[in-house]
Amino acid sequence: MKPAPVIKAVFELDEKGQPAFVEGTDHRHYRIRLHVENVPEDTYAVTYLLHETYYNPVRESRDRTVGFTEDLTSYGDYTVQAKIRSREGIIAVATQLSAALAAGHAGYVSPEIESALKEIRAH
Repeated sequence: MKPAPVIKAVFELDEKGQPAFVEGTDHRHYRIRLHVENVPEDTYAVTYLLHETYYNPVRESRDRTVGFTEDLTSYGDYTVQAKIRSREGIIAVATQLSAALAAGHAGYVSPEIESALKEIRAH
């Protein structure tokens, strides 16, 4: 039995290997890349539902070659949803952004990544 789809995320890293961010008025807005693992073989699109405060909170990725990725910035935690579309139908999955980041960086978390995760979780 194939594992269920799961949303994962990683911080984009700068030239020093630290999480890249855009300085906001109150918070750092970290550059993040979302993707979904374990999608059905016939998946043709993934629609991400981000927090309602985003200018464009509904985003679609149709590029299987890059793992249906979506780039965004965030300073805080919220529930990320993904609707995986295949010939079989729609599979909906959801997770907290911080959990997706922790899963995406599993195995090795540098002190800089851990610090960025703490900032995300705090907001």
